[in-house]
Amino acid sequence: MPSTPFGEHLKREREMRGVSLEEVSAATRINTRYLEAIENEKWDELPGGAFNRGFIRAIARFLGLDEDGLVAEYALETKGALDIRPAAERSNDIPRNWQPAVVSVIVLVLVVLLGWFVFHRYGAKIAAHFHRHSTEVPHGELGVLLAGRGPQEETQIVLGGSH
Repeated sequence: MPSTPFGEHLKREREMRGVSLEEVSAATRINTRYLEAIENEKWDELPGGAFNRGFIRAIARFLGLDEDGLVAEYALETKGALDIRPAAERSNDIPRNWQPAVVSVIVLVLVVLLGWFVFHRYGAKIAAHFHRHSTEVPHGELGVLLAGRGPQEETQIVLGGSH
């Protein structure tokens, strides 16, 4: 085991490369509070288990360090102590962002209300317009509908064709 504590060693490697915690966070998508907890060896502030090992691997990859060696060093330092922490405790560390869901619901409600308004305001006019056009024969057709017959009895006379 190296003489330098794990977190201090990791921080020194990061600083030697001139990289800030924010840059590591942006590149690895690991929250800066977790990065700070790793560098300060505050293991109880991390989610635990495979997450921690994944964090260490991502940091090592970003800094160009030996991933397996750093994970082994981490395991020696922590001696697997956090792997036994219950999952219920870890889930409280993740903040929920409800804003996209709320915005989606508001937009959906507005679309439904707009549809309801348009239907009640213009529905009769639209229905009358389509009904009027659905019984007309387009201009230029070679057929004439016989008047006075119902839709079931409609027949068409074709002009200019052979008998």
